[in-house]
Amino acid sequence: METGKTGKYFKYAIGEIILVVIGILIALQINNWNEERKLQDEINTYLTQKLENLKEDKLRLIDMKDVRQQKVEKSKYVLDVGLKNVDAITIANIVYFTLVERHFISTVERNESSITKYYSGSKETAINKLEQLYINKINEMTLEENRLNSFSENAEFSLWMDGFFVNNRLLFAAIGEMDKSKFKDEVPELIINNKSGQKVLEGIFRRNELASESLIVKLNTLDEINQQLIDEIEAYLN
Repeated sequence: METGKTGKYFKYAIGEIILVVIGILIALQINNWNEERKLQDEINTYLTQKLENLKEDKLRLIDMKDVRQQKVEKSKYVLDVGLKNVDAITIANIVYFTLVERHFISTVERNESSITKYYSGSKETAINKLEQLYINKINEMTLEENRLNSFSENAEFSLWMDGFFVNNRLLFAAIGEMDKSKFKDEVPELIINNKSGQKVLEGIFRRNELASESLIVKLNTLDEINQQLIDEIEAYLN
């Protein structure tokens, strides 16, 4: 103050403050960039794993469509030809095949905390919507699968109560062995005690034919959404 240099030092102090502020802002920006990079790496890892799960799902969908198609064809064959006109070993194999239910189990996990964290940006919105649709369609199909499974269990229980499986135990012991030479004597005939047993069998085939056709439509829809998700994620990662 005595030398009259107050203004000079005041300007110098302001300059120092500005430099400190700029330094802090740069540090914050670098920190933000690092956090964004880490988050992006996490998103890429998350989506890469989801991509693998979707590809595994696709293989399972193809397998399930094949199973459902076989159920339709085998059930339709017995209904068209007639129970009495199909050989006993074939009937036993088809009954077993139609009664044993298989469900589509997705490997895609939907973690709500991960979705909130990783799907917060606009670029991920399309993936999020497709995945939600995919999960919803799986839930719809699972409901129908469970209904068919309940029907099959009830039908199987009725056949047990009618003595169908006990009376035909030799046939069901030879499931998968279409070679008649496996039997020491002649192939035993299919034993159906009453009309109710025949109706139960016909009901099993008719229900599987109709339900499997409906499920094939749902499986095809799932397959299409699955492919859309795969394409969307691959485009995002690339």
